[in-house]
Amino acid sequence: MLRVNEVFSFEGELHRVLRLDKDCFYLIDISNTKGLPRAEAYRVFEALADTGEIVRADDPYMYLQSLSLPSDSSPLAKLNEKYSTILPIIEDARSLDKKARALLILKICEETKKSQSTIYRLLRRYWQRGQTKYALLPDYGQSQSAGARRNFTNKKPGRPRIFGVGNGVAVTDEVRHLFNKVIDKYLLNDKSHQIKYAYRKFQDAYLFKHPNAPEYDIPTYRQFYYHYQTETQMSQRIQSRAPENIFNKDIKPVRATATEQALGPGSRYEIDATIADIYLVDDTDGSIILGRPTIYMVIDVFSRMVAGFYIGYDNPSYPVAMKALACSFASKVEACKQYGINITDAQWPCIGVPDVVLADRGELMSHQADYLIDALRLRLETPPPGRGDAKGIVERSFRARQAVFKKYVPGVVEGNKIKKHGERDYRLEACLSKSDFVEILLFSIVAHNTQKPMEKYDRGPDIPDDVPNIPLALWNWGISNRTGKLKAVDFKVAQIKLLPRHPVSISDKGVKLWGVTYTSSQLLASGWMHRSKSVNRPQNLVASYDLGSANQIYLYFDEESHDYWVCDLTSRSREFKDMTWYQVWERQAIQKQKMAESQYDYAPVERDLDKLIEEKVKAAKLRYSSPAKSDVGKIRAIKGNKRDAIQQERKEMALTDTKTGKDQSADIIPLSSLENDYQYPDFTPELFDKDDE
Repeated sequence: MLRVNEVFSFEGELHRVLRLDKDCFYLIDISNTKGLPRAEAYRVFEALADTGEIVRADDPYMYLQSLSLPSDSSPLAKLNEKYSTILPIIEDARSLDKKARALLILKICEETKKSQSTIYRLLRRYWQRGQTKYALLPDYGQSQSAGARRNFTNKKPGRPRIFGVGNGVAVTDEVRHLFNKVIDKYLLNDKSHQIKYAYRKFQDAYLFKHPNAPEYDIPTYRQFYYHYQTETQMSQRIQSRAPENIFNKDIKPVRATATEQALGPGSRYEIDATIADIYLVDDTDGSIILGRPTIYMVIDVFSRMVAGFYIGYDNPSYPVAMKALACSFASKVEACKQYGINITDAQWPCIGVPDVVLADRGELMSHQADYLIDALRLRLETPPPGRGDAKGIVERSFRARQAVFKKYVPGVVEGNKIKKHGERDYRLEACLSKSDFVEILLFSIVAHNTQKPMEKYDRGPDIPDDVPNIPLALWNWGISNRTGKLKAVDFKVAQIKLLPRHPVSISDKGVKLWGVTYTSSQLLASGWMHRSKSVNRPQNLVASYDLGSANQIYLYFDEESHDYWVCDLTSRSREFKDMTWYQVWERQAIQKQKMAESQYDYAPVERDLDKLIEEKVKAAKLRYSSPAKSDVGKIRAIKGNKRDAIQQERKEMALTDTKTGKDQSADIIPLSSLENDYQYPDFTPELFDKDDE
């Protein structure tokens, strides 16, 4: 069955069906530059189709059916003029008949003053290209040398200069070569050179090759800029002029979303930190400015729930990150209750260990990673360096959380510390304490989790329409309909396992960590503290420590086990009791400084002592005279000589009473009758008695 405008192939040529009549149909050869419509019988077409000599083909001018030109454009005006010229002919039913068409064309030529060849050309284009108005558009892409580079050797193309001197220089292959060299060196890299700077370098290169060329005969900046725009693709310019990490983070096209990779609640967490844009004051004394706090956030990618947090003054580091991660494992009811926010676990259901945690490299260490991977079956992922966009969800949450208070709270960071003469430093306007700040953020987090609608959340196709874009609603739906629940964990054990670790040494004094000694009942029972050369103490052990307290450490006594012993501070290190490790390190640094200064003071004294000894020995040797006795006699006389020296020393040290008159004795008050005994304590039993069994 034939259809109007259908294209078919016959003997390698394409033909278009123009009209269907009762006994025949009209067609035209598409590729024939002199082709005109002709009539064919249906039976001929059917016979050729049965033998496979005629087959349907794709219309090469199908694209014309989707063209559209602006209503005020010049091409459309010309197109309408051409179409109106042939419209009386194509609307006439006799236009496909050769004789009738000839008469119609003669009439149009008389009315429009156009030649017959022009009318025939327009009609042929109209019929061959689908019988649409846009078939009359010229083939701009097929014009001679379309898109081809043109070489001008004698004269610069375009209008001559109106201002200035000379006629300019044509862009030859030599000039293009210089253009490309300068563009590659100064523009297609991340040096951020301006185009005008690169053009000045081109001028230097051109004058080096043509030292006698006047200034007005150097290719112009416009020519250089045109070459740069036409010979390099926009994507190439953008990628080349941006540093690789900036391009990947901020410019590279985004082809997927983070939510697409999250299978459900707890499938993937993101953790990151920021320094809040606000200065806080002391809780008890508002005149003491403490600085800017650190905020850690742990975000569930699927639901956007804030699963864990840390708000404090510690700098971003692994220990602080683990506090936020441990918070995401546990219930948040008690933490909120401290600030007067009463919630239930159903309102903040993020309790347990997720499948994947995405964090920066600096926030993950090998031994804790082993525990997270082996014991908690948690997979760790790290983005490439400088790719903050890999954690875009948690990065965006920082802006959202801080936007809550920035408009209302004084002490917010605003550009320079002193913006204009006479204005106060914004740090001096700080008035919020840490407890106030934590309460504001906690309330904001709870409101976000339970009530905040997310306008730009990318929903999966299986999420029902009646599930709102609220984190809690998405979490609850995902728990019921997506992947399994979060893994349970002992929060206290997880807290200890996630503490930072450091190598320790073991001696008869106990376990030593940074010069601080510890012991425990298990350590004593192991025999490692006995003062015997036969004791075989283990090497390469590590211990966990809490930066907030130096009173205890957790010794991992077996390299292949996650078990640990709780070790307490010994009396030898009692000076560090109830200190944080930062205070311990600070105190040790002061002591080492004083020790170094004391060594400087003692050094000259030690040298003087050496000098004194040497002088005394030298003088004694000079006083020494060879005695008449033999060596054997001198040795035999040692005992008697020492006895005589003792008697002489006793006489010299004997007391003599130089007072005259009778001494008066004072009243004696017996101390034993008092309630308290002020005798010096005797530690001998504690030091040397046997240990209690």
